[in-house]
This record gives sequence, C-alpha cells and structure tokens, in this order.
Amino acid sequence: MHRLFGGLDEKKNKVIEAVLADDQRVPLATAGVLTGEGAFHHAADAAVRECHRICNRVLTDDAILIAIGMVCRRRGVAVPCGETVLEIVDRALDKRWWLRHIRTEFKRRFDHVAKQLGLVGKHIDPYISRESAIMQEHRNRENQKLLEACKAVNENGDVYTLAELASKGVGNKTLRRGELMLRIRGFEEAAGVLGHVAMFWTITCPSKFHSVGGTNEKYKGFTTRQAQAYLCKVWACIRAALHRAGIKPYGFRVAEPHTDGCPHWHMLLFVDPARVNDMEMIVTAYALKEDEGENGSHENRVKLINIEAGNGSAAGYIAKYVSKNIDGYGVGEHHAFEDGRTYVITSDNLGNMEFTPSKRVTLWAQLNGIRQFQQIGGPSVTVMREVRRLTADAVQHAPEVIREAYQACQKIESEDPAVAQKASFARFIWAMGGPTCGRNAAIKLVCREQFFKGRYVAKMISKPVGVCWVAQPHVVYESVRYQWTISGPGERAVSASFDSQIGVCSSPPWTRIAAASASTWSSVNKCTPPVNAEPAYRPKNKIIFPSFDASRSFDRTGARCVKQDHIAVYVRHRKRAPSAPSLHLEYLREKYRERHEVPVTTLRRPSVN
Repeated sequence: MHRLFGGLDEKKNKVIEAVLADDQRVPLATAGVLTGEGAFHHAADAAVRECHRICNRVLTDDAILIAIGMVCRRRGVAVPCGETVLEIVDRALDKRWWLRHIRTEFKRRFDHVAKQLGLVGKHIDPYISRESAIMQEHRNRENQKLLEACKAVNENGDVYTLAELASKGVGNKTLRRGELMLRIRGFEEAAGVLGHVAMFWTITCPSKFHSVGGTNEKYKGFTTRQAQAYLCKVWACIRAALHRAGIKPYGFRVAEPHTDGCPHWHMLLFVDPARVNDMEMIVTAYALKEDEGENGSHENRVKLINIEAGNGSAAGYIAKYVSKNIDGYGVGEHHAFEDGRTYVITSDNLGNMEFTPSKRVTLWAQLNGIRQFQQIGGPSVTVMREVRRLTADAVQHAPEVIREAYQACQKIESEDPAVAQKASFARFIWAMGGPTCGRNAAIKLVCREQFFKGRYVAKMISKPVGVCWVAQPHVVYESVRYQWTISGPGERAVSASFDSQIGVCSSPPWTRIAAASASTWSSVNKCTPPVNAEPAYRPKNKIIFPSFDASRSFDRTGARCVKQDHIAVYVRHRKRAPSAPSLHLEYLREKYRERHEVPVTTLRRPSVN
C-alpha cells in the first residue's frame, strides 16, 4: 500500500493493522494473492470440527447454543437460524452451511476493506471493487452452469433445465423490468382516477456512512449493510408516523448505490393532495433526525420533487432508475450525480468479463444482500401472482370480482387488435378494492398445511393453493402447480414442488451428523458410518451427538480405537440435583465402596450451614 499510494493516513493504517491482526477469519490475501476456494473449505472444516467438539463436551442445550454462537461471531457469521435446538445444531454441523456463509462473509469483508482504503469510488471502481465484482460474477456463472446441468421433469412429461425454468420468472431481467413497470404504471393510472399527486423522494444516509473514495474525514467505517439498515429504520419510523396521521401513500422505492457503495433510496409515492404538506413534514423530520446539524444535511440528505400534471409521467420519471439498476435498457449513458456534479460511469473490461455500470449495480446488490425494489402500499403482489396461476375453467363460474382480477392479469398476444390484450395492474387494483385497500382487499390468499422435508428440518408449513373471495371464504379457486422431479449431474432424482425449497433429508439428523463428522476429520473415510436408529436413551436437557472417533476403526497410529459409550458417560456425569453430592464425591463414594467397603454415610456432603 505504501508503494502504491506513497504512504497512508492514520485511518488507513488502522485498517491495515486490523486486517493483519485478524487471525480468526479467512485472510483476505496470502503472499499478495487473493485467497482461493481452498481456504474456504479449510475454514468450513475447522468450524464443523469445533462445533462437533462443543456438542460432544457441553452438557446442556443452552450452553451448546451459546458456544456455537461464539464460534459464529469469531468467524463473522450469523448464528444459524431454526425453531428447535436440533435444527440449529444441524446447520452448525453441516460443512455446506459453513462454506456458503464463509464465502459471503469473505466477499463482503473484502469489499468493505477496499471501501475503507479508498479503492471504491467514482474515480477508481464505482459501486463495488473490481475483485469483488469478479468474484461475484464468477459465482453467478458457476450457478448458471449448475442450473443448466440440472433437469426437471413434471407429471406431464415436460422436460426443462432449471436455467430454462428460471428464465421464465423474474430472474429474467427483461421480465423483471417489465413486471416493475407494469405495477408502477398501474399505480399511476389509479392515482389519476382518485386525483392523487406524485411525490418523488430521495433519502440519503448521513455523512458518517460515506467513504467518498476514502476522502471523507467524517466516515466512521460503516458497512453497506449497516447503511441499508439505517435507511430501513428511518422508513419504519416514517411509515409508523404516516399511519398515526391517517396518511396512506402507495408507490415504489428503489435502493441504488452511490459510487462509494453507500446506498440511498428513491421513492415514488402517490398521496392525497390535501395531505402533501403533512407528509412532507413527517418525511423530512425523520430523514434529518440523526446528525441534523452537520453541514449540508438539509440540502443533501432529503430531497423532494413534486411531479405535477403536464410535466411528464411519474412512471416515466422513475423508469430510468428501474432500468439502470437492472440491465440499463434504454438508459444510454449511466450518470451519477454527486458533490453537485454529474459523472458518467463507463464500462470496464476485466479479463474476459465486461462490467457495465448496471451490472456493477446488480453485483453490488447481490453481494450485500440489498433488496433493490419494493412496493409500498397497494394490493398484495402474492395474490396477483396466485391469480395468474388460475385457469379459465376454474374461474368460469366465479364471482365477478375473481373474474375481473383474472382478466386483469392476463396477457394475450395476437395479430388481431381486437383480441390482443395487455395485463393491467390498474384493473387488478380496482378488483382488489383500490390502492389503499390494505388488508381489506376483496380477494384473499388461501393456504393449506403441507409436509415439507428439507435438508435441516421436516415439518408442516403453509403453502398457497389458490384464492378466495372474502364474502365466500370457504369457496377456494385453486391454482395450477406442477410436481417436478429434479436431477443433477451424478445425483439421484428429487421430487419437489416447483415453487418450494428443494432439499433431501433421507436419514435421521444424528445419522447425518455422524456422516459429516467422519468426512471432515480426514480426507479418507476409514469405514462407512452405520445408519442407526434414534438412541435408546436421549436426555431431556442434552442432545447426544456421535464423536469423531465413533465411526473410525483405527486411529492414525494403526492402533484399534476404543469405542466410548457417550450415553453412559453422560448418565454418570449428568448435572446433579441441588441436594445431591457433587460429582467428585459421588465418584469417591463409588470408589471406596468397591475397594474398601467404606460405608456410604462416611462420605456425605457437608452441610452448608
């Protein structure tokens, strides 16, 4: 760094020192070379082994969860989620779970360090560092190859690759952009009928969240996700205040990055013209609540543009923000307005990869887990997608509300103008009860309990099966769903629903834990782990897990391993009752009874008094 930049300031020196001192997580580079995939596998193996030792030595469930949480925090990984202790521990003992989260943590940490060192900015690498962009793009290409290699067959005999099925949904950028613009246009048409006005807000984080290419002295080292969390918190306060005031806005918000990677929000909201001033006061107050006194806060932190009739379409105004954050279609030059100036972001060629500005924004959102687009208010999009799955025969004798919503969601392509039809989100809004209907919508989603068998859990969950009219809640109009059999290269077929999570849990959790332990201890399994049933004894306050030696016949020196009865060990050394003697005294009592025939009364626990 000194050779490249001619010296570092105090903040950057602290960043370098922190990176060098961090020996708990995967190093960002080794001998000047970016850390490779092998380091992730090694770290995942080490984490699994440590969690196995915890589960074999710690006595209670609470202590196991605390110890696993400490392991996760040292490695910068979030604690595994789950409804039961066994589900949480099952994730902590799975190498695939650790590998996935360690990769994500590494990429986010690498990009954040680059941001702290000033390697992300309008004059260097906008939005995301070039190394992070290459890593994320490489992961996307690997995922695409995997989808193309997996086949899916439904009950009708239709055969597709998973890549082909994914291209028929919002994973297709063209369809995603069209879906968003359809809903934005529908909101604008509904607002025109009600006489509502459009307000275009831009909310930005305080100065302490911006690195500005490493030149901002007020930057406190906040990550991109922390900045996004701040904006979510601000909007939560604004939403609650608007609800208390009886203001019901509806529209869309777009999260996009500054060139230094810090996010900001653009929001197109429609509201009753009589409540415009009240809404402006609420939004401004909460957007400036933190660090209001800093220079330029009122000019830069929150901006409002009232889109008046005759000055352009509200949907057309936000269309460029939607397009530039997806694929850049129809945008032309990619502009970024910062520091009172407008910059043009150009494409980069790194190796055999081309990174357009829009691709950089998409990779930035993927790497940091940022939700780019979100609908605010309006009817449920889930209900709209469920109505699309209905058939014409299913709604033939349905009430007018259901049939109107079904027709609004249909797109008919034909050369005959009288037959051709475009989907209309505005018609769907009115069928549901208007843009401010909320939970009082005329059409509701219907769910049923179905058995779900995943990698870590098997339980009953609620799955959508259709819709119903609120006046006739017991009449369900069921949607069409297919059962797909998924098969990948070198794997057996797995039967699963198209819109459900796919996973295999073919053996009891403790059996799979034993298999995982044998695979992570050494590179070669010395014997096949036995598939046993549930242990005969399972203490209430303790989960028994097989040790690493449970499935090994010989140790590394060639001597035969002694099988240890962990259940018996636990029964012997389980937690005593408050009035019972200590474990050591109990051991001595048994020892003297066997060898010296000493009466038990001579070794009683002394009184506390």
